[in-house]
Amino acid sequence: MKAEETVKKTIEANGLIPAGSTVILALSGGPDSLCLLHMLLGLRERSGFDLHALHVNHMIRGREADEDEVFVEKTCKELGVPVRIIKKDVPAMAKEQGLSEEDAGRRVRYQALFDYKRELEEGGRTVLIALAHNRDDQAETVLMRIIRGTGVHGLGAMEYKRKDGVIRPLLDTSREAVEEYCQRKGLSPRIDRTNGTGEYTRNDIRLRVLPALEECSPRVKDSLVRLAAFAREDDARLRKEAEEILERECVFASGSAVLRTSLINDLSPAVSKRIIALALAELGLSEDLSAERIAAVLSASRSGRGGLTIELPRGFRALISKGKLTLASPGEK
Repeated sequence: MKAEETVKKTIEANGLIPAGSTVILALSGGPDSLCLLHMLLGLRERSGFDLHALHVNHMIRGREADEDEVFVEKTCKELGVPVRIIKKDVPAMAKEQGLSEEDAGRRVRYQALFDYKRELEEGGRTVLIALAHNRDDQAETVLMRIIRGTGVHGLGAMEYKRKDGVIRPLLDTSREAVEEYCQRKGLSPRIDRTNGTGEYTRNDIRLRVLPALEECSPRVKDSLVRLAAFAREDDARLRKEAEEILERECVFASGSAVLRTSLINDLSPAVSKRIIALALAELGLSEDLSAERIAAVLSASRSGRGGLTIELPRGFRALISKGKLTLASPGEK
C-alpha cells in the first residue's frame, strides 16, 4: 500500500481530522513532515479542513538550521499554507535549565505549537496539532521506554490522537514508505545531519540497538509496534476504571484531593497508582511525576502509619493522616 493510502486509512479509521477543523502541522522540512504536508494538502479540500504550519529553528545546527527555516518558509509560500516561524536558542536554554538539547528542543516545540493552537481557537474552531511521527519512530519509542524502565502506560508509546488535540497521521506509515513517497513526488526534504550520528539517545537506538535486534528478528519493529497497541488497550481499560473511582470517591477542595486510604489500599496497585496519578494531574502535576514517586505514595498509604508526608516534584505533597490520603498543591496545608 502506498504511503498516501495508508495515511488516508489511518485518518479515517481513527477519526483524526473532523470536517471544519484547523490543523497545525509541525514542519521541520525533513522527509516525514514534508511528506505529511503534501498529503494533508491533497486531503484538505475533500475533507474540509484548514491547514497551517509551524517551524522552530532551534539554533543547534547553525547555518543549516537557518537554511531549514528558509526552505520551510519558501515551501509554504509556494503551496499557499500559512506558516509561523519560531527562533529559539535551544543550546543556551538547555544549559541554563540543566536539560539535554533534545529535551529542551521538544519543550520549545510543544510550547510554540500549543501557543499557536490557543490563538487559533479564539475563533471558536477546533484546532489540532499534527506531528509527523512514523511507524519506525513508534518502534524506537517503545524500545527507548523499555530500556529506561516503564509500565504499561509507557509501553503504549505514541497515540494516534490525544485528548489535547495532538494527532499522528503517519503512525502506520514506515520510514521507507515516507522516503519512497518523497522520491516519487520529486520532493527534496531537508536532512538533519544529527539523525545520522549517535548524538542523541533515540539516534543510538535507531543506528545501533535496533539493527542489532533485527539480526536476531528481522520483524522486531513490527513486534514493538504490536506491543504498543496491546499496551494501549490494557491501559485504556485500567484508566477508565481509575477515572470512574476517582469521580465517585475523591473529594477535591481548593488545591487538594482527598481519598480514603482503605479504598486505595484495597484496590489493585495498577488501579490505585492510576487514581493517584489522575488526582495529581487534576491538581496540576503530571509531566514531572515519576512512577517511583507514585509507588512511594501508595506504599505510604499501605503502611498503616499516620503522620507521613511524601515530597513530590514542584512543591506538591502527599500526606497520610487519620485514614485519609491527601494530595496537596504547593502552599496547601
